[in-house]
Amino acid sequence: FVVLHNSIGVDSNVVVRLTLGMIFTRRVLEGCRRKLEELLQGSIKDISKVLQEIKVNSIQGSGADFMVQYEVGFMASSAEKTISYPNIDKLGEAHVKFIMENYQLGRKSQGRTRRDVFFWCFDRTCHEITHIVQGLAEQKDKNAYSMSAEHDASIGAYSLLWAISKDPKLKAIFPPGFASEVLLKTVADDLQSSSKWDEKVEKEYTTWVDSFGCEAPSNKTCEDNVLASSFCGRLSSDYFTKDDKELAKIFSLLFKDRTGDVYAKKISPPKSIFRGIKRLV
Repeated sequence: FVVLHNSIGVDSNVVVRLTLGMIFTRRVLEGCRRKLEELLQGSIKDISKVLQEIKVNSIQGSGADFMVQYEVGFMASSAEKTISYPNIDKLGEAHVKFIMENYQLGRKSQGRTRRDVFFWCFDRTCHEITHIVQGLAEQKDKNAYSMSAEHDASIGAYSLLWAISKDPKLKAIFPPGFASEVLLKTVADDLQSSSKWDEKVEKEYTTWVDSFGCEAPSNKTCEDNVLASSFCGRLSSDYFTKDDKELAKIFSLLFKDRTGDVYAKKISPPKSIFRGIKRLV
C-alpha cells in the first residue's frame, strides 16, 4: 500500500485523508486536461485555464433508498466544475448491494465490487469531464433526460482513456497492460449488458446513434438508470479508436462551432470510426 502511494507521488502523510479512488480520479483528470487542451484549442475560449479549475470530490449518501442507483455512479457539475465519484466505503451496504446486483454481471463479490469501482475511476472520469466541457461550450440539451449530452460524453470516452494512458507523465498509474485490462473488462461488461436488450431496445439504441444523439430513446428506457448507462457504455465501445486523428475528429464534431441548442445543427455520425463492440472482445 505504501509502495503504491509512493510510486504515484502521494505523500504518505495524506494516505489517511485520500482514498485510492480520489487519488486515481485526480490523476486521470490530470491526463484528460492535457489531452483536451490539445484537442479543443480553437474550439473553446480559454480552454486551458478553465480545465485547470475542475475539482474532484466523493459522493455522500443521502440515506434515501430511491437515490441509491444515482449515488453509485460518477457525476459532473459544469457549473461547479466538479467531478464526483462514489466512495463505496463511505456509502452504505445498499449501495454495494446495488452495484453487485446490477453491474457485476455474475461476479458478485465484495472484492470484485471494489475493483470494478476502482476501474470506473478511469473510464467514467473520461466521460464526466466531457460533460463539464459541454457546459464550458454553453451547449444546451432540451431533452428531459439529456440523452444528447450523454451520447456526446460517451462517444469518445474510452478512446480518450486510451490516449491518456500513453501520456509519459502518467506512467505510474498506467503500467504496461493496465489500460488494456481496464478496457477489456469494461467492454466485456458493455457487451454482456447490451446482449440482454430486446429488439425494441436495440432499435432505440440504433436510432439514437444514427441521429448523433438527437433522437432519444423512450422515456421508459431513459428512466431506467442501469439501462441508460448500458447505452453509454455500448456507444463508447462501438466507437473506440486508438487513432489520434480519429479521436480529434470525434471531438471536433462535438465542439467545433457547436454552442447553444445542440439540436440546431445536424451532425452526421462518423461511421468510418464506428467499428462495433464485438471486435474488441
